[in-house]
Amino acid sequence: MLKLKNKIKTLLFELAPRLAVNWGVEFPRKSENRLFLEHDIFKYLDTVLNHESAQCLFIGTDKRSWHYRSRFCAKFFTIDKDPSKAIYGDVHNHRIGSATELTQQYMRDQFDVIIANGVIGFGVNHIDQCEDLFAGLETIMKSSGVLVLGYSDSPSRIDFKLEHVKSYHLFEKFAPHSNGLEQSEYVFDDHVFVFLRRAGIG
Repeated sequence: MLKLKNKIKTLLFELAPRLAVNWGVEFPRKSENRLFLEHDIFKYLDTVLNHESAQCLFIGTDKRSWHYRSRFCAKFFTIDKDPSKAIYGDVHNHRIGSATELTQQYMRDQFDVIIANGVIGFGVNHIDQCEDLFAGLETIMKSSGVLVLGYSDSPSRIDFKLEHVKSYHLFEKFAPHSNGLEQSEYVFDDHVFVFLRRAGIG
């Protein structure tokens, strides 16, 4: 019965994604790294986004993430360069734009938390694009903010290491030491999660 329900949900997203969203249907197929994001990482972020003025930006929207907008108490923002993905973004705070041009969309020191999952290796694939991405992230994130980066390090996705991106060093890795997250980096096959903050803050 569960398999049948999941097949119906998957088909609904293929045929009528707006209807799926309006009905509050979550996309049923979730990878191990997606479950880790939604359970372990989000529980930690609850402790960061624990004040009334907190703001969170999620970069890149699709059928797997549309319900995140109601997951947090913080004011939630989404951005994606693909206009067709707007239906999966926040109802009031979604913008159509590139992850490499964040300073054109948002203010300096605006966000307490930024989640960029599935951006590098899935659209931002070149080192010069990453330079612009991290420079923009550093500008719009608060000095006390948290950046959760999820990316593919597969050679078929990117042909460089993040350590070779100069603006990546505007940030430093850190271990949250909260909700069982004792590492700064978690690897799931070719998908990597990294916790980052502004360099020199810790």
